[in-house]
Amino acid sequence: MYESLTHDLSFALCEQLRLILEPTLATRLKGDYRTGKRLNMKKIIPYIASEYTKDKIWLRRTRPSQREYQVLIALDDSRSMAESHSVHLAYETLALVSKALSRLEVGDIGIAKFGEAVEVLHGFDEGPFTDQAGMRVMSSFGFHQRATNVLSLVETSLKILEAAREHRSSASSAELWQLEIIISDGICQDHEKLRTVLRKAEEQRVMVVFIVIDSLHANTTAAAGASKPVAEGVGAAHQNSILSMNQVAYKNVDGRMELQMQRYLDSFPFEYYVVLRSVEALPEVLSSTLKQFFERISED
Repeated sequence: MYESLTHDLSFALCEQLRLILEPTLATRLKGDYRTGKRLNMKKIIPYIASEYTKDKIWLRRTRPSQREYQVLIALDDSRSMAESHSVHLAYETLALVSKALSRLEVGDIGIAKFGEAVEVLHGFDEGPFTDQAGMRVMSSFGFHQRATNVLSLVETSLKILEAAREHRSSASSAELWQLEIIISDGICQDHEKLRTVLRKAEEQRVMVVFIVIDSLHANTTAAAGASKPVAEGVGAAHQNSILSMNQVAYKNVDGRMELQMQRYLDSFPFEYYVVLRSVEALPEVLSSTLKQFFERISED
């Protein structure tokens, strides 16, 4: 169902990612060399005619033509996703991203769900992410978990990605960037601890992109606790939008603790994130975010 709904969009995202995620593994033969893996038959006659002096007649695998990235997609399985009516858009996002990456033959794809705990539903070593694998993964979500522990997700993901990198046989795998895409409603705690872990992720050459599912449905229950985001009074249709959420926290001002209010996204710990209200916008905003990141690291 979700594959058919996002079929055309996955083509669009695939073609945009093709320009950003360049081939990394040399599989195509290219010449001309004095030694190599295979003879260049076009050079044989000139080689004989030159009395065996023009001896650069061999081909080597030096032209990158295959991608060997490792991408982990993590979908929030907590109850808040169902309460905010975000499940349908989250499923569309998962189907769109996974299909585009599979069509691009990006490398290894892993799928995980998280909430109170993290569970890998499709490992990097389980082969291509096929339609059958997608149906099995979709059926594993229940959206009943009572908490959304994003900090635990990122910490666990780094261990999973590190193990996956070690299993790579190519010499270039240690230098490649890995990618994690988190799909959630964006509500998370422990922002300072998350910033520390995200700095570690960058040191390990892991890029983390957070896709915030913003369904704009009013919440029927009031938020409790000063550390949790609360919505501004801007109308029922926008009460639950993450763009209009504020949070309150105590801050030290001239030696005194004062209660201050700020926009929730102003302290959001993820540097690369997109707020998604419609799946039609995903190919452009996700590819733009990835392009921005890879342009930045190419300048470093």
